[in-house]
Amino acid sequence: MDYQTTLEHLYRLERFGIKLGLDNIRQLLSLLGDPQRGLKVVHVTGTNGKGSVCAYAASVLQAAGYRVGLYTSPHLVRFNERIRVDGASIADDDVLRLWSGMQPAIQAMTATRAIDHPTFFEVTTAMAFEYFREKKVDVAVIEVGMGGRMDATNVVDGLVSVITRVDLEHTEHLGKTVERIAREKAGIIKPSSRVVTVDQDALPVIEARCRELHAPLSVLGRGIHAERKAGDLHGQTVRVRGSFGSVDVQTPLLGTFQVENLGIAVAALEELRAAGFKVPDEAIRSGIASVRWPARMEIVRESPLVVVDGAHNRPAAIALAASMSETFPGRKAILVTGILNDKDLLGMAAALGPIAARVFAGRPKTHRAYDSEEVAAAFRPFVESTAIPSVRDAIDAALRTARGEDIVLITGSIYTAGEALDHLGVHP
Repeated sequence: MDYQTTLEHLYRLERFGIKLGLDNIRQLLSLLGDPQRGLKVVHVTGTNGKGSVCAYAASVLQAAGYRVGLYTSPHLVRFNERIRVDGASIADDDVLRLWSGMQPAIQAMTATRAIDHPTFFEVTTAMAFEYFREKKVDVAVIEVGMGGRMDATNVVDGLVSVITRVDLEHTEHLGKTVERIAREKAGIIKPSSRVVTVDQDALPVIEARCRELHAPLSVLGRGIHAERKAGDLHGQTVRVRGSFGSVDVQTPLLGTFQVENLGIAVAALEELRAAGFKVPDEAIRSGIASVRWPARMEIVRESPLVVVDGAHNRPAAIALAASMSETFPGRKAILVTGILNDKDLLGMAAALGPIAARVFAGRPKTHRAYDSEEVAAAFRPFVESTAIPSVRDAIDAALRTARGEDIVLITGSIYTAGEALDHLGVHP
């Protein structure tokens, strides 16, 4: 079996959908020898900012001399991006080998009932744990797929459990209120955890879980503070201060929302220090300065300026619009967007419409996406909008329209951002 065939087999597992619960993943991992056992983990959940927090933490820990595993989802361009060690994506041959090695375990699980077949996310999670065991990582930074309590990654006991800002998402699975969703996300907190979060409406739920398990809690905005000191199109300087003192860091990632993400990451690293990890301030500075996390308000082309961002829900769209207005005051962007059909389309249109000079709506290559005409219609109360069949064609239409001094903003989902990077020849 070659690599492409392996990927096709993996993606076909998406037909098993989402299974909330840990029985399946525990059985699969048990048959594989429980590769997650003994992993030292920074476990990250929340609604937005999870990936950026993971990227910062992994980059700093690598700068501190540790061998670091990083597991995130979804990918932008290639499946391999999901599983990394010391910044390098897993090789094609390793994906093929791990998938092949997993077949006896999968066959054992499905021998009685085909419905017990592990899902796509369960298989990729097991693959990541097995790869991290093989590579003997010192620490693994792991992003939750959805929720927390019933997520396949929640078979680990995090040394540090991080909960970024919580908002309404996946309400059909996680609950209809922020408090209910926060309870699901707080399920990653274990008796072994040191917990980091941000001052927010969901904080009482997180505090209650910490009291129940006697887990120490650090809160950005209460005792730990992050503030932006300077910034331009090349990055921004942020000061993070707390009981540990203060540290000034330079991040290449744009967007005012990165100030909070960076503050959460530094707070998590401080908790790792308390757990015995040696993380010098210089490693924090150099790790954050060298972080790479594509499609987060990323400038990928100039004249016209092309910005790609993975904002995929209403809160992220609001944050992106605010950051664009601050970074490019008084200027509107030609917007290319494709949005998934489980998101608040009208809310995203209301957030992004006012910063757009014109909209080209395309449909990303997933069955979960809104039709481009539905997206264009949502934006029409705010701005002239055109429906284009695909994201790639929408990008080309926007670039044909743009003059040298214009801004083209491509956003709406990780799928849209990934297709944009691939189409524009940018490699994550």
